[in-house]
Amino acid sequence: MTSQETQTEGERRRVTLPSSTPDKGTPSKKGSEEPNRISNTEFQKRVTSDRSDEPVFSCQFEVFGIVQGVSFRMYTLRRAQKLGVRGWCKNTNENTVKGEIQAHRHSFESMRLWLKHTGSPTSRIDKCIFSETTELSEFTFTNFSIVVD
Repeated sequence: MTSQETQTEGERRRVTLPSSTPDKGTPSKKGSEEPNRISNTEFQKRVTSDRSDEPVFSCQFEVFGIVQGVSFRMYTLRRAQKLGVRGWCKNTNENTVKGEIQAHRHSFESMRLWLKHTGSPTSRIDKCIFSETTELSEFTFTNFSIVVD
């Protein structure tokens, strides 16, 4: 182990940092090894893989506010892909964004919250209306897409 001293507001502290390479002379302790880590891509595959034992939740949505001309559909697509949500979205003539989402419970609720409160960085969401949530035995969409009329 190496040490480094820092000074903060007149107070001196000694901080111990782990060395970048393990000492060859120090035997490895069984319980102190780091857990195996997986990449974010692998994590997403595991989280969003089809779980046939879990129900699929579905609903339609319409988002009101400044949601056109601010990349809202693109950000919606990215968020849906990240969460493993399936469905579609499109711009309307009323300057809203409509769509449908399908996902397992956790991803479904996360997507609903994102649509209602977050959106794209330059959007302004005034309100988001969701239809009644239905429970499906399986997905009816293969992915999430942007519909262009």
